[in-house]
Amino acid sequence: MSRDSALDLLAFAVGYRLMTPAERRALRISVLYEMGEAAPATPELAVLWHEDRLIRGEREPTTTYDRWTLMRARDEAARPAFDEQFWRQRRSDLEAAGFDPKEARDVVASLRTSLGNTTTTGREGDDNGNLEQAAA
Repeated sequence: MSRDSALDLLAFAVGYRLMTPAERRALRISVLYEMGEAAPATPELAVLWHEDRLIRGEREPTTTYDRWTLMRARDEAARPAFDEQFWRQRRSDLEAAGFDPKEARDVVASLRTSLGNTTTTGREGDDNGNLEQAAA
């Protein structure tokens, strides 16, 4: 993956996380719907549509799977949009695309700052101990 592609992937991942769970579900449904016959031969669209109707309250839960789906939707809605694992993975993606570790940390830290999502223990990726300062 090129550096530009990695930045595009980072932008998409952040934008996707900024959507609400309902918006993400609607996006998945519309993409599968638009694929039409090119979609894989799985019932994924029907399942998503069925779950969406349940979550929006258009039908009552009738099975254990329905209740599990509602519980999963509540959990997803309660979770913060960005967690430490998300940012570590994005940094790893950037490094795999050719960014050096400091550069990748700086890109992620800049993005987190612009989103108002900063850490209290220093810059992201410094392993919470700021190894560069410890080595100096």
